[in-house]
Amino acid sequence: MKLIAFGCGRKYGNSEVFIKTALKAAEAKGIEVEFVRLKDFEMLKCTDCDLFCQKDVYKCPHHQDDTPYLVEKFLDSDGVIIGGPVFSLTPNSIFFTFRDRMFGPKMDVASLWELGREPEEFVKGRFKARPGALISVGGALTENWTSLGIPNMYSATFSAQTDIVDHMNVYGVSDPAEACIKEEWLEKARKLGENVADAMLTGDHRWRGEQEGLCPQCHLNLIQIEPGTTKALCPVCGIYGEMTIEDGAVKINWPDDFEHRRDNRLTPKGKAVHLREIREHMAMYAPDVERAKELLKEIKDYNACELKSPIREAKKAELLAKAAEKKAE
Repeated sequence: MKLIAFGCGRKYGNSEVFIKTALKAAEAKGIEVEFVRLKDFEMLKCTDCDLFCQKDVYKCPHHQDDTPYLVEKFLDSDGVIIGGPVFSLTPNSIFFTFRDRMFGPKMDVASLWELGREPEEFVKGRFKARPGALISVGGALTENWTSLGIPNMYSATFSAQTDIVDHMNVYGVSDPAEACIKEEWLEKARKLGENVADAMLTGDHRWRGEQEGLCPQCHLNLIQIEPGTTKALCPVCGIYGEMTIEDGAVKINWPDDFEHRRDNRLTPKGKAVHLREIREHMAMYAPDVERAKELLKEIKDYNACELKSPIREAKKAELLAKAAEKKAE
């Protein structure tokens, strides 16, 4: 069985220390491991070019970069770890490029398992639920400065149905090599690697982390309150609960029924609800498509305020100059 880890941080940086510590622990249990340092790979940013990546990674305009290779590596794996540093509360830009280019509609298991979509050729029967883990690393001394690291990393797990069995939100580790002397965090990383390995070996993808968290699905404490009600929403996985105050402490009850769990994006059925909503919305919008296109012309014509890229304009000018010289010869 193969466990692949994707690192979004610098070479031999603190996040890499924790990722490799987890991999070594998994390897000790007989798991084959591979590590991808994303900074070493060519992965161009997503340009939001409409629907090219809806179905096939090889139809992306950037498919000549390393992304198809990395997608193949992911699809051939049996488990995954994603880790990286936190900048300004969230993972760094490398993570978001990785998420947007690797996953999304083309890797959506819900449309295949729940809505009956035919799989694309590049998938070759490799869609499956994989156990995984997340490692977020920040230098701040308080956890609130790293609060959006793990929640954002979860967004890379939705489409391909990676079942997170453990995660660790590291804080207080910033200077180069500092991770190597943080034995408490290193032990958590070892346990995380063992937890992923055990999930791979047994097929049991239940939560194995030490932190239960307020949310019973993603095991995080990030809660959104609906004003004027006692309704509590987990903004990561999308389930609803009801707040109460017991003995002076706020508690949340999470009913395990369809009404409260219908939008659980950690499950294929929950993701399928979202896909059906998109289809319904497209049908509602269809009668207004042409009118919207006509109204858009006004925005397209309002372009005097648009700034141009100095680099791209210089390249255009250089090409025009060369073309003029060649024509004059």
